[in-house]
Amino acid sequence: MQELLEASLIDTQPSNSAAASLQQRKCIAAQMKDAEAKREFLLKIDAIRDISQACRNTRRSRIKSWAKKLGKSPRTLDRWYQAFRQEGWSAIVPSVRSDKGKIRGSKAWKPSTEYWVKFIEKTYKDGNRHSRRMNRNQVYNQVKGHATLQLGLSDKEYPSHVFVYEVLEPLANKPKIRHPGQGPGIMIQTTEEVLKVEYSNQVWQIDHTCLDTLLTDEQYEIAGSPFLTTIIDTYSGCALGFYLGFESAGSHEVGIALRHAILKKKHGPEYKLTKDWEPYGLPDYIVTDRAKEFKSTHLTQVAADLDVKLRYRAYPEQGGMIESLFDKNNKEVLSLLPGYTGSNVQKRPENAEKYACVTYEELEQVLTRYLVDHYNHHHHPRARDQTRNQRWWAGLRGGKPRTIDERRLDICLTKTVSRKVQKRGSVLFERLVYQGDWLEEYKGQHVILRYDPRNIATLLVYSAETDHEPSRFLGTVKARDYEGDYLDIKDWKETKKGIRTKGKAIDQASILSERIDLNKFAQEKIKTLKQRRQAEQKRIDQKSKPTNVIELHPTATVTSDEPAPETIEDAANYDKPILKVVPEQKPEKVSEIIAFDWNELMNDV
Repeated sequence: MQELLEASLIDTQPSNSAAASLQQRKCIAAQMKDAEAKREFLLKIDAIRDISQACRNTRRSRIKSWAKKLGKSPRTLDRWYQAFRQEGWSAIVPSVRSDKGKIRGSKAWKPSTEYWVKFIEKTYKDGNRHSRRMNRNQVYNQVKGHATLQLGLSDKEYPSHVFVYEVLEPLANKPKIRHPGQGPGIMIQTTEEVLKVEYSNQVWQIDHTCLDTLLTDEQYEIAGSPFLTTIIDTYSGCALGFYLGFESAGSHEVGIALRHAILKKKHGPEYKLTKDWEPYGLPDYIVTDRAKEFKSTHLTQVAADLDVKLRYRAYPEQGGMIESLFDKNNKEVLSLLPGYTGSNVQKRPENAEKYACVTYEELEQVLTRYLVDHYNHHHHPRARDQTRNQRWWAGLRGGKPRTIDERRLDICLTKTVSRKVQKRGSVLFERLVYQGDWLEEYKGQHVILRYDPRNIATLLVYSAETDHEPSRFLGTVKARDYEGDYLDIKDWKETKKGIRTKGKAIDQASILSERIDLNKFAQEKIKTLKQRRQAEQKRIDQKSKPTNVIELHPTATVTSDEPAPETIEDAANYDKPILKVVPEQKPEKVSEIIAFDWNELMNDV
């Protein structure tokens, strides 16, 4: 290409400068580093050479022809030709700006371009320290927020995202590769059928992940990384509900997240929400992957009771929408918090444990505000004129979501087991006796016990479902010989296993005594990461609010002069109390108690 250029220069040099100087040729060759600039320059050469060789009568028509071909005006071509005749080929070499390679801003920006360059660089560098990870778009959001909220500037008085990206190009040079998308319409291939998503609350997707961040307990000791279970609406992309906890996600955690998504949501001032979390209701389909917790009997029963069809994705790619939410949450929330560990093992920030200081409550509030104020009110990628929240409302069939009585959502919180009612209205569960005088009329019949694995101190009792009558709520019963309000089923089973291993007889007195001692010991000796994680999960569970309204029957009573039996069959022959006998109480009228959290319910029983 360079030989062709130099040959063109020699062949077409005008008579007044017959021999182009070596310095001119070097100057021209230096402009040929860029392919587009080289192509434009060669076209100029062809145009000038053709025009200069034409006779005076045809020169004007040649100028017009080349002007049309190059997309220029005839006057421009005429100016090139005159400059060529006076100065030679160097006259048409593209001029080089004196500030080429420097970052240029606008004079309308306030306070100055230099101010914004320093602010952008400092924001990016500070955002990538102390285990945090901030990308270029997040830096622009900081620039925009600083300009509008703190400096009070209008749109054209601060840098655009293009300028921010240009400043950060040397610091964060990461090419962006876009996915072409699925095309028009949303199709989900399941193992049973192909679902065409056409309206809101038609198809919900559920998935969970272990978050790439470290949380601390109330004493700022490392508690570990929490698990997040999230539910989104496929049509609108709205986040409908989530559950955050330290236990590995299972069917119970999915049930809690599902209940959160179905019900209307209210939040206190500590969340600092500017919008309401509006999406709620019942879906027609729930689509998940094929993990064992989604195939569990519990979740299958939940779907059946709520009249929701449960489907499984045929390919992992079908879950791209909810995986995108996890990715956005990772980049836009977690990466900005101290204690962020990163998803790439090879590129994880150093000393993440050193900077971790975020507690469970703080992260739960941050995630809630992000989903409500940011994610749900962000533009939907398929409808740029609508936010996700607006698309959800617009896509509802009938203008409102399908709802359900909150009482029926107890199944989301609890697991079920069938038991036969024994003498004195008693039932056995996990070697604990639960008793209620009101159960006397069901003696000899089977009932359904629903329990929260996090707290089996109190059980919900339902009638057995028959062909002629559906299951209905009967009341609650409390562990007769347990004085506490909180008893985790995992801890209970470990206690029984430990006593059995030691060869001791399993009786309720020794179990409960050991349980109390172990709890005191754990509170004093929590040191290891696993113990702190478990302790933090228990604290969270005790503060959770799984239900609002519970109907209670009168609590079972045992007279103070009647000893408690060890087993139901030997109740009449057993004459030693196990722990503490509850004084006789007068039966009260059946009433409805409003309980604002699960533990308050336990105290009222």
